[in-house]
Amino acid sequence: MPDFDKIRSIGRRRRVDLIVAVILLLFVGAVGAYMVRFLLRTDPTKARIVGMAIPVQTVPAKVTELRDTVGSSGTVEQSATVVLKPRISSRVTKVPVDLGAIVKENDVLVEMDDRLFAAELESAKTRADHTSKQLRRYEVLEERGLGTAVDTEKMRTEDADARKAVIEAQIALANTRVLSPVEGVVLERVVNPGETPNADQKLFTLGTLNPVMMVAEVSEDRIGFVRIGMPAEVGTNAFPGVTFPGEVVKIQAEVSAKTRTFQVYIKIANQDLALKPGVSGYARLNNSRMALAVPSTALMNPVGDRATVFVTGGDQRAHLREIRRGMAAGGMTEILEGLTEGEVVVTVGQLELRDNDRVLANRSTPWSEK
Repeated sequence: MPDFDKIRSIGRRRRVDLIVAVILLLFVGAVGAYMVRFLLRTDPTKARIVGMAIPVQTVPAKVTELRDTVGSSGTVEQSATVVLKPRISSRVTKVPVDLGAIVKENDVLVEMDDRLFAAELESAKTRADHTSKQLRRYEVLEERGLGTAVDTEKMRTEDADARKAVIEAQIALANTRVLSPVEGVVLERVVNPGETPNADQKLFTLGTLNPVMMVAEVSEDRIGFVRIGMPAEVGTNAFPGVTFPGEVVKIQAEVSAKTRTFQVYIKIANQDLALKPGVSGYARLNNSRMALAVPSTALMNPVGDRATVFVTGGDQRAHLREIRRGMAAGGMTEILEGLTEGEVVVTVGQLELRDNDRVLANRSTPWSEK
């Protein structure tokens, strides 16, 4: 006789197995459908095969601060050269400085025989004293009606000439000592004691050391990132760990044919005259400005002559647009022409795009808000 309980038990197990199999099949089907949908929404190649909109990520162009640092090596030089010539002719009695000496402003460089000039000053003072007294006498005679206004005026002219002669004699006496007009280094000395130089003869050439110049050699591909007035930081091998602030004051107009670099002159304050000509070092030029920019990943052929981006709008299509790029810094690229603030560009998926493709935009978090 059949065992109905056993038959019913087997039937129940088969129904359970069937239900489980159906559930598993539905689950696998749902997962498969989700994966297909996910792939079609994230894989541009597969989306194009089935004719769906191409999935992309986008961000808007935005005005933001771009920061960049241009690095270069260089050498410290004097900021200017000063050629000193005598203003009077007299025998040199003393030259207290030598080639390579560091001098400060108003240091004595040359002393000349001043005896004749001192005597001329005394003579001029005596004559000026005499004419001053004579002028007073003429004025008194004119007041009393015993002299004429013409005679008084002539005497007044002589007195003025005498006082002028005193000033000229004082200047000539002072010029018997040649003083340094700057803080600097003696680059050239062409005078010695016992010589009598002419008024147009060179005595010294000085190099100004406060301030000094760092002449930095900047690669030609960075020429667009350097401008007059931009701040700089200079480090030197002579003073490890010490940073000297500076400012770009001159940019060489020509690029060297040998090194493919151009020279940038950085002015550095040097009150203690610690920096000397010839000291080598490294300059960091800090560039910062507000500019319209997009992530650099949005640019197609960014190193070509004509960079392009894909722009999306209300028609849900991608339009290829040519732009003119500028400074690139921190993963962003400045847009000089071709975009306006707020226009949306494709940053992911653009390599699979063609002009006028339908797109499914999944806008990323704006890089300016991260």
